[in-house]
Amino acid sequence: MNSLVSLLSPFLVLLIFKFLIAVNSAENDDPSTWPGHLEPLGSQNEKLSLETVHSFPSPQDFFSKYVSTITPLLIKGGAKLSPAFSKWTDEYFKSLPEAKKYTVVAEQGKKENRTNPAQDLAFYDFVDTYKKKDIYMVHGVLPFLQKDVILPPSLQCEDITDNMLVDTVMWFSSGGTKSVLHNDDVDNINCLFSGTKELVFIDYKKYNKKVKIDHPSGGYSGVDVDRVDFTKYPGLRDVQVYHVAMEPGDCLFIPYKWFHQVRSYDRNIAVNVWFTHKPGFEPQKCDPALNKEPETLDKFKFSVLEAQAKGEEQGPVDLMEYFAGFLKELDDEEMTLEMFVQRMKNDEVLMGNGKYKWNEKFSNVIQNMFGVLDSNKDGVFSSSDMEKIVNDKEVVDELENLSAEIEDLIEDQNEPNLANDKDKLTDQTNEKREEL
Repeated sequence: MNSLVSLLSPFLVLLIFKFLIAVNSAENDDPSTWPGHLEPLGSQNEKLSLETVHSFPSPQDFFSKYVSTITPLLIKGGAKLSPAFSKWTDEYFKSLPEAKKYTVVAEQGKKENRTNPAQDLAFYDFVDTYKKKDIYMVHGVLPFLQKDVILPPSLQCEDITDNMLVDTVMWFSSGGTKSVLHNDDVDNINCLFSGTKELVFIDYKKYNKKVKIDHPSGGYSGVDVDRVDFTKYPGLRDVQVYHVAMEPGDCLFIPYKWFHQVRSYDRNIAVNVWFTHKPGFEPQKCDPALNKEPETLDKFKFSVLEAQAKGEEQGPVDLMEYFAGFLKELDDEEMTLEMFVQRMKNDEVLMGNGKYKWNEKFSNVIQNMFGVLDSNKDGVFSSSDMEKIVNDKEVVDELENLSAEIEDLIEDQNEPNLANDKDKLTDQTNEKREEL
């Protein structure tokens, strides 16, 4: 009997060991048990440090080291160059006669919910009530305030200011705001004039497959930034994050398409300057005098502001309307897959004005796009398909995601090799040291 027990013991130990491994594996496969589940965004993720400087880089250095390599940068004290840093008190705002004449947009609820209706009210009335209500202001910098904000010196080159400036946005609250996790199709410099901010950054190039942008038309995720549900957004467990703390007077470069989420504290005023992302762009027409005494926003034209002044609409392409236009070009005839592929190859809007080299990846995405449009699966895209899908939000979101994939493929071909760019910068720095 004892010999039987001694023979079975190793076998039992092995069975118990395998059982414990299976239990542990099952727990690891359950997102609700992962560290960080139902905690604020980025709480348990690996954290990376952000490069910090104490003055704006020259335009050439800024674009070569940060914009072209899509690398964020904290500029300590950068906002202190603007008169707004010392002038923008509530009393100052209310003393301006224009404050009662201009209307601004106030968002309802300091935790951002993009489905909430916004409120229009006079700027004076907003300043008079924002500390008492659960609202915050998101609006273009008003014309009479533009003279108080400098255009960041890193952007003050003629070939930038002539056609790359997109928009300015002023954020104003009593603190306690929380943005959604989102990204933008432009580069962005955010300057903080009052209060503090905390940002969570996620690298788009590394983690665009991990971050679920389930509202593609708005460029944001539906994740609750206070209680991240890993059962719905499991990819967020695997990302590295940058945690950035901004103090009054700081500016922050937020690169093109980087995912970010923002929290503000205390009376809080910041201004974003958005500018077009051009892969490989190097500024040439830079007047050194501009960097000594930077000009203010009122001296420059911004494409979105100019369009609004002219009554023109600006915004993302309405894909349903756009694809309906394909059929109108054929007098509402049917479009086969071959016809659709050829039409897309020559498209100037969705295919980046032909700045790409066709390959199998493009072919696969566009075939998938055709499959979505061909709702009845009869091998052709027709007006009857369009009638079925025109108001289908899931179809619209799927087309938005596929359109974003095309954009990413074009960028991958046109962006400089980021690693090579960084190696090149390191080599150049070492060469200069050797010369010294």
